[in-house]
Amino acid sequence: MRKAIAGSHSGTGWWLAQRISAVILLLAGAGLLLGFLSAYPFNYAAWHSAFQQTFIKLLVWLVVASLCLHAWIGLRDVLMDYVKPTAIRLTVNVLITLTLILCVVWATAILWGSHA
Repeated sequence: MRKAIAGSHSGTGWWLAQRISAVILLLAGAGLLLGFLSAYPFNYAAWHSAFQQTFIKLLVWLVVASLCLHAWIGLRDVLMDYVKPTAIRLTVNVLITLTLILCVVWATAILWGSHA
């Protein structure tokens, strides 16, 4: 007997998304960390210069977006497993989702906002 595909949510896609985001966090985060630690001199001018490069901005944004996606999937799973009242689970999930979306929007504004 086969399960109907419509309405069946196995979670494999979210599992895969969380694993991919973890790999992105590991590789990009390690690369950024090594790049910043090996930068000499480590001062505001060097930091400012590094963030003028579009590649660095994209990499940092990718790390922030991956972190938020990774956190959302993990928190969503915890809520589904341990918070049984549907109204509370839905409310907390919406608040977490909005907070993480705002974090990505804020990071975007910081990275590509106007700087005098």
